[in-house]
Amino acid sequence: MLRAFEPTFKRFISLLLRFLLGSPPCGVAADLTFDRILVIRQHNQLGDMLCAVPLLRALRDRFPSASIVLMASPVNYDVMVHLRYVDRVINFDKREFLRNGVCGIGNLVRFIRTLRAENFDLAIVPSTVSMSFTSDLLARLSGARTRIGANSLDGRENIAACCFNLPVELDWRTTPTRHQTLRNFDVARPLGLRTPDLRLEMTLNPLELEEANLLRQKKVEHGKKIVVYHPGAGKVPNRWDPRRFASVVNTLATARGVCTFISWGPMDDEPVKEMLRHVAVPYKLIKGRPIRAVAVYLSVADLVITNDTGIMHVAAAVGAPVLALFGPTDPAQWAPIGAQHRFLRGERGDIQCLSVSEVTRTAEEMLAASG
Repeated sequence: MLRAFEPTFKRFISLLLRFLLGSPPCGVAADLTFDRILVIRQHNQLGDMLCAVPLLRALRDRFPSASIVLMASPVNYDVMVHLRYVDRVINFDKREFLRNGVCGIGNLVRFIRTLRAENFDLAIVPSTVSMSFTSDLLARLSGARTRIGANSLDGRENIAACCFNLPVELDWRTTPTRHQTLRNFDVARPLGLRTPDLRLEMTLNPLELEEANLLRQKKVEHGKKIVVYHPGAGKVPNRWDPRRFASVVNTLATARGVCTFISWGPMDDEPVKEMLRHVAVPYKLIKGRPIRAVAVYLSVADLVITNDTGIMHVAAAVGAPVLALFGPTDPAQWAPIGAQHRFLRGERGDIQCLSVSEVTRTAEEMLAASG
């Protein structure tokens, strides 16, 4: 019953926003100069965020002297906080404004006042998979004179499009394999940005770089390559059989003499425990560590074998060669870009169709290529 009223409700919200917030398009921005730029990417998905890094890199190249501020959710704040292409990252926790009743509303009002005091002259909301009403509204409330975001996405109307004075039509239905990094550039089309470098990147701070160097020294002393395995994934269809992961571990450790690390995230208990029951060689766990500490370990790996999940993107972002295992998700959109990375996808989008032999063979080829 409620679903029948949903289109009408959305139309009402759209008309109300246009009445309260609407502003006429401001024209093409390609020739404009901006001094204070706000990029709002407060979706929770880690991969989506890291796929926006090439856009941030291009903004820095185009506007080298501008102050660039990124707004991220708490889930992604730690990953982005030291990114060298931005001057600052705002940790936007929507829950702080939704709870505590009147206090929460007061906090939101103070946040908006602080945001407007920054005097942004450009706000961009990258949207590639879904549109965020909250992000669009924040762009409008920021007070930025130029605001770029989705007018529609794959034919779906954006009810908050009136928050932008440079709305962009986004439609990849005829180009479904267009990579997510390029889709982020499509959002910023009015700026005429170029795309010379599509690599993901996560900037390690000096202490983290020092820790990574110590790990590399130990690796050289032991004379062994490091392979990190990540058998977990938030989406169950993205998880390759943990027992097959264990078979790859046993083969590579025995035949190649590599040092085995296994990454264990907060939602990975079931697949990791099942994998460990079948691992017959020595291993070390990366468990209960903050994401930046995990990134340090990944940065020294000679190979990371992972399901299609956030760790896949983090590993690529710190420069580790990645062998990504895909099921239902299209690797043409999501697989890390770069000659050092490879991916395998199960037939008919079923990750369980991947065999131990093809994963092992590909891993051995990648280890041999790494010297």
